[in-house]
Amino acid sequence: VGGLYNDWAVKTSAYTMVSGDQIIVNASGATTITLPASSAAGATVTIKATGGGLVTIGRNSQKINSTAADGSLPSGNSTQLVFVDATIGFLEL
Repeated sequence: VGGLYNDWAVKTSAYTMVSGDQIIVNASGATTITLPASSAAGATVTIKATGGGLVTIGRNSQKINSTAADGSLPSGNSTQLVFVDATIGFLEL
């Protein structure tokens, strides 16, 4: 019962992730996927962009790769992010 990852989910509109989410964003237009507001070290999320639209990764008060800025993921690309600490935030693998 339970595990590190949630089942894959397909999203076509804005969504706020929880730890362990694996999301396929199948949207033709721009879509924002927001990271969890708080996470423990080792928490992970995975995002795959498809459908042609640009995916904005909303940082939700967390840093991404040590930077206090949202990320972007062009269609056809994917990323896995792991929360490290408050200084690094979510680290892209």
